[in-house]
Amino acid sequence: MKNVLLIDTHNLLHRARFGFGEGPHKIYFNFFRMLKGEMNRHNPDIVYIVDEGRPEKSKELLPDYKGNRVKLDDPQFWREKDEVFEAIKEQTGLVYIKHPRRECDDVIGYLADCVHKNDNVTIVSTDSDFIQLITENVKLWHPKKKSYVDKWYCDYVTWKALRGDSTDNVPGVSGIGPKRADVLAADMNVLKEFLDKDSERKKQFNVAYDVIKLKNINENDLIVRQSNFDEKKFYEGFSQRQCKSIIGNAWPKWVTQFAKSGGIHDIQPQRDIKSAAD
Repeated sequence: MKNVLLIDTHNLLHRARFGFGEGPHKIYFNFFRMLKGEMNRHNPDIVYIVDEGRPEKSKELLPDYKGNRVKLDDPQFWREKDEVFEAIKEQTGLVYIKHPRRECDDVIGYLADCVHKNDNVTIVSTDSDFIQLITENVKLWHPKKKSYVDKWYCDYVTWKALRGDSTDNVPGVSGIGPKRADVLAADMNVLKEFLDKDSERKKQFNVAYDVIKLKNINENDLIVRQSNFDEKKFYEGFSQRQCKSIIGNAWPKWVTQFAKSGGIHDIQPQRDIKSAAD
C-alpha cells in the first residue's frame, strides 16, 4: 500500500496569503513552506496537487451556487498562484491534476475512492465537505487545527443537506436547525416520512444533497502533468525570490523529501476483478 497525500491546493494557497512575512513573493514562499511541512508530517509516496475546475454540474443543479462569493481583487495572489502551479508542473515532480468542468473536491473524491482505493490516503484541507470521504483508509487532516477530523456520527451529506451550506450559498430545508437535522439524519425512515409530507421541502433537500455530494467524473477529461523532480530549477526559483531560509542549511531536507515523492507515477484507477469483468 502507498501513502498518498491529496492537497486541496486553492485552500492551501488562500492560507498562504495570510501566512508569515510580506513582499512580492510571500504566497509562493508560504505555500511551499506549508506544503513541505505536510509532506514531512505524512511522509507520502505520491503527492497530488489538485487544481480547481469550473463547478458546471453544481451550477446546473443550483444556478446561484457560490453566488455569494466576490472574486478576490488581489493581483499578487493571481500572479503567485500561476507561479506556484508552473513550479509544481515543471520542477517539483509532484502530480498536478485538474478536471476543467469539476471542482477540486470531486477530483479528490475520485482519487480517494477510485485511483487509490487500496492505499492509505490523507486529504489536507480545512473544507468540511471532505468528511463524506472518511473511511478506514481515507483520513482528513485539518492543517490549521493540526489534527485529524473525526468521521461524522451520521451520514454527513444528508445532515448537511438538511442544514444547508451558507459558505457555498446552498440553502437547506426551511426551518431545520442542528438538533432536528441530527434526529432526521439518524433515521432514514423518519427522514423519508418527513420529506414526503411536503413536496417543496423534499425538493429543497434533494437539490442540496445533489450539490453537496461529490460528483462522479470522467477520467478521460482529467488534465494530468507529471515530471521528475528538477532540483536545479526548483532551487533557482527560491533563489530568485530570495527565500534564504529554504535554500540555506535546510535545502538538503527539501531535496530528500521532494525526490522521494516526486516522479512519474502510475495513476490508473484501481478496480477489483469483479468490476473489471463487468
